[in-house]
Amino acid sequence: MKQFFTLLVAFAMATTACAHLDHTTRYKVNAGESTITWHATKVTGEHSGTVGIQNGFVSSNDGDIVSANIIADMTQIRCTDLEGEWGDKLVGHLNSDDFFATEQFKTSSFSLKEFRPLDKEAQGGMTHEVTGDFTIRDQTKSVSFLATVSEVDGKMTISGEVVLDRSQFNVRYGSGSFFDDLGDNLIHDNFTVGFALVADAM
Repeated sequence: MKQFFTLLVAFAMATTACAHLDHTTRYKVNAGESTITWHATKVTGEHSGTVGIQNGFVSSNDGDIVSANIIADMTQIRCTDLEGEWGDKLVGHLNSDDFFATEQFKTSSFSLKEFRPLDKEAQGGMTHEVTGDFTIRDQTKSVSFLATVSEVDGKMTISGEVVLDRSQFNVRYGSGSFFDDLGDNLIHDNFTVGFALVADAM
């Protein structure tokens, strides 16, 4: 009888596990259809551009995201507001040790920690509050931000933007957090990362 009871419990646990797995959908980010943008400001102006996507996966259980990991390819930093020589110079500088040191730190990443639904009417159409760890230059910081998430016919879309403080990731060039009396050479620490991710069910 004891052996039968043990087998019955094991069967129930296995059935529960399978039911959980049946409700979990794993998505792979489509790098070709997705974009990551950046926008930074300084005393004398502003610049904007894009960053490549190396890989990304999202898991959803009954419509709620339970895990997500996005890896950005920092070697694919691009500038969209300058062309030619000036654009090339800016991209070269962003790749250097002054900024993202992409020869050493080829990727940056985001890993989900918490995913909380919001009242759409109260949040201007945003559907969720997202909290997760951003890792840039091997420095990891937890940040919360709002996003719009939808899941239709095997395709998930996630869009929004997040403001990051580059000084927290040891990006020091032109930063008032590390240097005094920069005058017109001051580059603001806060920069905005926008994202429009499209992920397909696997």
